[in-house]
Amino acid sequence: MLKPAALLITAALTLSLAACGGDDSDTPSTPSTPTAAASPATTNPTAPDEQFSEDDWPLTGRTRENQRYATQTEIDKDSISRLGMAWSNNFGGDQYLQTALPVVVDGVLYVTTSTNEVYAFDAATGETKWKYTPQVDFTLSTGVGGYGVVNNRGVAVADGKVYLLTYDGTLKGISANTGEELFSSRVLDPATGAYENMQPQVYDGKVYVGSSGSDQGVRGFVAAYDGKTGKQVWRWYTIPKVGQGWRAKGTAGGTVYMAPTIDTQNGNVVFGTASSAPTIDGSKRPGPNLYTASVVALKADTGKLVWYHQESPHDLWGYDAASPVILADVDIDGQTRRIATQTGKNGFLYMLDAQTGEEVHPALAFSKQAHSKPTRKGSLQCPGPIGGSQLDPKAYSPRTQAEYITSIEFCFLLQVSDDKTAEGSYGGKRVVPSDATPFGRFDAVDLKTGRFLWRKKMPTPMAGGAVATASDLVFTIDQKGVMYAFDARSGDEVWKANLGLAGAAAPIVYAVDGKEYVAAAIGGSALTSSNKFGPVGSAIVVLTLDGKKIVPQKPTAAPDEE
Repeated sequence: MLKPAALLITAALTLSLAACGGDDSDTPSTPSTPTAAASPATTNPTAPDEQFSEDDWPLTGRTRENQRYATQTEIDKDSISRLGMAWSNNFGGDQYLQTALPVVVDGVLYVTTSTNEVYAFDAATGETKWKYTPQVDFTLSTGVGGYGVVNNRGVAVADGKVYLLTYDGTLKGISANTGEELFSSRVLDPATGAYENMQPQVYDGKVYVGSSGSDQGVRGFVAAYDGKTGKQVWRWYTIPKVGQGWRAKGTAGGTVYMAPTIDTQNGNVVFGTASSAPTIDGSKRPGPNLYTASVVALKADTGKLVWYHQESPHDLWGYDAASPVILADVDIDGQTRRIATQTGKNGFLYMLDAQTGEEVHPALAFSKQAHSKPTRKGSLQCPGPIGGSQLDPKAYSPRTQAEYITSIEFCFLLQVSDDKTAEGSYGGKRVVPSDATPFGRFDAVDLKTGRFLWRKKMPTPMAGGAVATASDLVFTIDQKGVMYAFDARSGDEVWKANLGLAGAAAPIVYAVDGKEYVAAAIGGSALTSSNKFGPVGSAIVVLTLDGKKIVPQKPTAAPDEE
């Protein structure tokens, strides 16, 4: 079993992994010792000088803490039976998958498609306000990390601009009012195998981005760009250059898939990193391979390293720390502790001190744990590389002080090999056992104690994420397209409806003129398609009380068509 390790960085650390500028820069980022929190935490999703309406869903996780918690209470356990369709849009055509996390600002809902179009809808009526279609080259990157299929996880909105990362590595600044392109900045070179499908983050005039492509030999990074001009402010690399530290030619890793979380109290940007590569065969990369498979905190204004917590040192199983970090102020042993949580593909929930990265509770296993070093003969590993917690965002309710976790129980056979095909870039073969019966879990963990509040076995793998509300409901979607509402305290099923397409992105909750809505971008991910977990396509579905009959969306491609 993996032993989680919490490691606090001090100024004495000499390993130089960070740089400003291009991939070949040697400029080190000096680690900084954490300082005391500057001010009490706030439940307001805004930072200084920001003004967001409580009705909106203005950020990827609604609040700066990324809790995916909505304050609306109109839809509750008594009224939810009246939930119906407010409006929907089936993107159809060439839209094969849908992984976007919508945002709502000033009554406008912004969502992307897998091919990087941006739609702005009236959040109450579904009327299309504008559509932006960028010119994107989808041919340069192999995109193995996305199973050869492109997708996009959404936009960020701030200061009258919409920010989009395109698959071929550009950051677009778009007018929130008109959809007009205002600037385009190159953030990576797709010829290296790197590509973009993440949702950017915004804070204090900056746009924060990462990248994908670890298994194409890509060196991971997080970078900040000026939100007005699109110019780079700083860049921090998650692993060394080739020839430095542990990194030899042919090794890579540490990419950042999901939007970072901003800790306004400590002035940090906090995120998880992907595993090292080649994954299954670690013979060319001795040591723990910092800072892969880790939760990392940097100073938001400078990109200087503050602390890290490596979840899977010298990872051999593909255990990315992929799901976004949540921040929460939790009552623990009579004190309020600010903690950072992250659910890994290794099937553990990590609960860390947000100021230091040290463990507040021992890591909690929510997936079956049975893995050993892969061999050339091959052996069963649990969870497999698409088990545990995938990229989907989790939810936290300050009312219950519990985190709500979607996950997958799916074991794989891993075999070290010299295979030179695309699959061989992992350092071996990942084989689904012939008798595999993957399923999902939806769990609630009491962060006061670090123990389960309740657990649910789900009929399909769960890779969509969740949203919690002030009426003590928590919503999620399975791979068959069924949306559920559970009692946040007991785990009892309160409601469900078939939306027709697989859920690979968490729902959101917002209000317009006092009326509450539940929205979900549905259609499935590459995981859905490659494993035939459910119907794929692309649609946005918005529900409200006393709406029309919920009619399942039609898929644009059968699950066995790629």
